Amino acid sequence: MGVTTGDKAGKVLFAVFGAVLGYSLSLLQNFGTTVNTLPAIAINDDVSPIRSSLGDSPWPPEIPQEDGPRKILLDCGANVASTVQLFRETYPDGEDYIIHSFELDVRLAPYFASYSNHVLHCPVAVAGEDGNITAYAESAWKPDKGKVGGKDMQWGGGAIYASEAEKQDEIHGRRFGVKNTIPMVDLSTWIQENTALEDYVIFKLDVEGAEYEILEKMIKEGTFKWIDKFYGEFHGWTPVPGWSAQRKQELRNTMKTHGIVMLDWAGEHKRYQDMESIHKIDIPEGTTGSAGVVYSNCSPSVPARLALTVQVGMNRKAAHKLVETIRAHPSNMPVTLFVYGDFVQEHPDLITKWADRYTIGIRENAPFPADHWVLQNANVMRMSLVSTVQRMQEVGQRPAYYYPDGLSDRVKDTAKNRGLRIIQPTTKFPPNLGTLLREDNYYRYRDVERTPKALRILYERISKGGILSLDSDHPDSYMISAFLMDYLYENSGFQLVNVNDCLK
Repeated sequence: MGVTTGDKAGKVLFAVFGAVLGYSLSLLQNFGTTVNTLPAIAINDDVSPIRSSLGDSPWPPEIPQEDGPRKILLDCGANVASTVQLFRETYPDGEDYIIHSFELDVRLAPYFASYSNHVLHCPVAVAGEDGNITAYAESAWKPDKGKVGGKDMQWGGGAIYASEAEKQDEIHGRRFGVKNTIPMVDLSTWIQENTALEDYVIFKLDVEGAEYEILEKMIKEGTFKWIDKFYGEFHGWTPVPGWSAQRKQELRNTMKTHGIVMLDWAGEHKRYQDMESIHKIDIPEGTTGSAGVVYSNCSPSVPARLALTVQVGMNRKAAHKLVETIRAHPSNMPVTLFVYGDFVQEHPDLITKWADRYTIGIRENAPFPADHWVLQNANVMRMSLVSTVQRMQEVGQRPAYYYPDGLSDRVKDTAKNRGLRIIQPTTKFPPNLGTLLREDNYYRYRDVERTPKALRILYERISKGGILSLDSDHPDSYMISAFLMDYLYENSGFQLVNVNDCLK
């Protein structure tokens, strides 16, 4: 979706950073993230002057250049890197974008340390002009801090516009207790000098009231010619000097007149307005079953059918050992592997290899502590599944089956909305129903004694076929695997099928 009625034009190329915009910043290299930062000056009375700690660090920072147009995300009002996280996890080709994050609270800088291809401008306030400005931020948490707007909250970040009560002490509103003088950058000029018209630029603006003067200047200077997509949030309740409610509304009307569309972005809620339209359901034709329905058995048939599945954990060594043992078995047994999105991202070559022979389904984007997945809110669940499906699509896979870590109505609704069929096996190893593995009945024995015990537990639960699952994180899944497949192939009498045929 474009943001203006005019087309991009020209072939002007600029560096990722231009000349210094009136402020001196230090440069730190931290886990692949370039950080331009100044020391915080926390006070509660007079504003202290800015101190430069640039030292011998190079300026502008050395960012690898690309031939041709770049993909850029401008993250203005970066807070605790919630936008960076959501963008990297769910936005198509999100890893290809250079992200510039602007944040005025230097104490939040550690949240960005793990991200590569990223530049953090901190503490820096985006505004309608260059210079210095007083910024207000939240005090460090303490047990008796109290509530914000009636809620127990660690708000994070800060603002350059605040009510007089908020500026005075920690008793009011967002509980601002930190006041600093920080650099202020003319965002309209920065965009024109540091991005090229042929770049693809996504612009996110969530700056607690500073958006009004920024947008007014960008419209006046034609800066939206540099912008391809615009996400943001208006803060009508924020007291901005010189901006009455009428003037704020007039700016919105002007944006509409100029064809500027602002889509909602809420990083703290793990969502953005066009998430559903970007991530359309894409299930392979011929997939059996229905979205959101839980399948725990195969459809009735003679002979009975059995589908073998593996819950692949994040331990690559254990997963590789189990899957390769199954692959080497002479039965050539069909298997469905359920993988986390993070596993796909970390080991794409392994997934590609396995997909040549086996069906690949999904788990969540990453493991949650036991029994905690079903407690997540719907937006977290959606982000997790969207992220996992995207990781799969990046290696050429279109998953249709989902093995959730626990069931609830929310899990089922989220899977249904993503077009996924839910698999919960008839039985699994280690078992979670019936005979459970305890020290006295299982673990105190040698492996040669544990193997028949494990096989008998599974046999008792799948005597009529169904869906059987092994957990790669449990070492005994590897120990029993070949013996299990010998039984299934030679003595069970089952028709051994993949999940798709199991459900037919």
